[in-house]
Amino acid sequence: MNTKRHTRRLMASATLFVLPALLVGCSSSGPRHAGDIDSIRWNPSPAMHTLAERGSDRMNTHAHMRDTNLRAFSEDIDSTFYLDRPSRLHSGVKR
Repeated sequence: MNTKRHTRRLMASATLFVLPALLVGCSSSGPRHAGDIDSIRWNPSPAMHTLAERGSDRMNTHAHMRDTNLRAFSEDIDSTFYLDRPSRLHSGVKR
């Protein structure tokens, strides 16, 4: 008998908590969202910054380019001042 009362109380409290959550639902007012057909027609690919890349892809490409250019510049400086290979002016062998 005590378990029936306990079960009824549990069901009533569950109903009191679940029913308001079901009544709230989703609101359609407010800012435009991705499901709005006009916003989809206006900008069908919102994450793309170019025809093939997102903004993060472009930033990754630019970071790779900067890194490559700096390393290439260091190699160019070394070859300009002949620091990239040993000197052949002196063989190091006495004759």
